[in-house]
Amino acid sequence: MARMSVSVMPAAELPMLRSRRARVGDVLLAVALGALLVRSALLPMPHRAITAPPWLAVITAVAAAAAVASRRVAALTALVVAVVATVACQLMGVERDSFLAVALVGYIVAATRPPKVSAPAMACAGTLALIGFALTPLRFGDAPPDWWRTAATAAAALAVQAAGWALGLAVYRQRRYLAAVRRQAQEQLRAEKESSGRALAEERLRIARELHDIVAHAISVITVQAGVARHVAATRPDQAGQALAAIETTGRQGLHDMRQLLGVLRDASAETTSAPAPGLCDVAALCAGTQAAGIAVELSVRGTVRPLPAAIELSAYRIVQEALTNTVKHAATDHARVALQYGADELTVEVTDDGAGTAASETTPGGHGIVGMRERAALHGGTCTAGPLPLRGFRVAARIPVPAGDPAVGGPGLAA
Repeated sequence: MARMSVSVMPAAELPMLRSRRARVGDVLLAVALGALLVRSALLPMPHRAITAPPWLAVITAVAAAAAVASRRVAALTALVVAVVATVACQLMGVERDSFLAVALVGYIVAATRPPKVSAPAMACAGTLALIGFALTPLRFGDAPPDWWRTAATAAAALAVQAAGWALGLAVYRQRRYLAAVRRQAQEQLRAEKESSGRALAEERLRIARELHDIVAHAISVITVQAGVARHVAATRPDQAGQALAAIETTGRQGLHDMRQLLGVLRDASAETTSAPAPGLCDVAALCAGTQAAGIAVELSVRGTVRPLPAAIELSAYRIVQEALTNTVKHAATDHARVALQYGADELTVEVTDDGAGTAASETTPGGHGIVGMRERAALHGGTCTAGPLPLRGFRVAARIPVPAGDPAVGGPGLAA
């Protein structure tokens, strides 16, 4: 994954760092820390670089606590205040508990700012702390300064500050990673929607082109023959009758071609012959052919079996065919189920398997996959859903409305 350059983490991505509950927690923490710092201010140590009245030490301790309370509002400003107060307390000989304030504020700075900002800021804070320790080394009575204990105390203070920065940096990186994952998921979803939309638009454009060719051809022939019939109707009635017969034949053929187009336009393997289109009566043979490929198909039929419009039977057949093809290619199983239910006003088609539950691609060689099945159902005002089952397997379910009345061109139906 390519590296991303980020200046400042947006506030919208920090709900936990900027929430009211977190700010209230900071105030309570600052109160507890302030009490500890004020106590330290009232207990000065003999090794000090400057002498100041106790009230000034108390004010400095309160300032360090206030920096902790406001660390989520203005992190960098709070860090500056905490560092200045800490160094001042160190120089005045106050106990070194105030270095905890720098660590607490440094955690928020590292969690809300990129490392190129937080790292130099914490490095400056550590440098100033070392200077404070160098100017006020530990000593006991009139003995010389104990530099080893001074170094150990300074190292402990720096370790606390570094731990706060490291924890904040881990939070910053985790949040940046989660934000990148969310953006990537949104971009992928948007790309999938755009791809699906393009595929749908291309298929509709193809349907429009095919319909234009069919209708234009039929209308052109009908117009020419109608003109001939009008000119010879009085003088040559036999030729006029032939023209009218041609008009009838062309009109019927055009209607038939449009019915065929609505069902099989996107089937690349459809043969442009006058053979009858497959229907629900051929589903049993389709299941038998799938069984020859190594998958046992259980076929069940419910409801009152009757002939349906040819276009509906063709679409239902193609949906079953595509679903079983996907099962053969992707399911890695040896068993599938096909269920057909004839309702009073709709036909329900369901194909399930107990395989790996992996969906086929939206466009597969020789077919149009899930998009094609959805479009076939949508051509008749129906719906088609496809997705993995909760535990194992994949399911394709289509519901196609059946118009009332006898079908114009129907198949023999499917024997129960």
